[in-house]
Formats: sequence, structure tokens, C-alpha cells
Amino acid sequence: MLSSRDEAQQAALEYLQSAYHGESYTFVLPAELTEEFSKFWTVGFDTREHLDTGDITKAPLVRVLVVPKDGSTPHFPHTALPLAEYVAQLEAGQ
Repeated sequence: MLSSRDEAQQAALEYLQSAYHGESYTFVLPAELTEEFSKFWTVGFDTREHLDTGDITKAPLVRVLVVPKDGSTPHFPHTALPLAEYVAQLEAGQ
């Protein structure tokens, strides 16, 4: 059970490092980009490479993860929906 912001960010970082294994990304997870919901966290992130250069090609296109509080695997939100709408659907159990 992930009950703290730190735990959610650690789970997100581990997922990102695995998902982007072999890429030269240095992930940055600012605390202010992490938001708690009843069943999950959303964890916003960026890369040091993008932040330092402003070059959008030095970061993934989607820079937020949904991290379930039950410890299941984090995932990227569906890009077909605005994040707020996707979060509302998850909160409603859809």
C-alpha cells in the first residue's frame, strides 16, 4: 500500500527507469507535480536533459504517471482524454 508522496514517487521512478531502460534520461519528480487521490497518485515528472536544454526531444511526450495506492503497476494515462477527465473516470471506478 502506497500511503505517502515519497512512496508514490519512488514507485514512479522505479517504473520509469525500467520502462526507459537504455535511454539516457535523468528523471526529475518535483513534489509539487504529485497529487493524491483516493485510490491512486498522479506523479508528474520531467528529465534533467529537457529542463537543462529546453529540447522537447530530450523527454518522453507524456510526463505523468498514475501510481495505484494498492501497489499495482504504475501506468501512463490514456492520451485520448484530458488528464482531469481520465482521473475523474478512475475515481469513479471506471
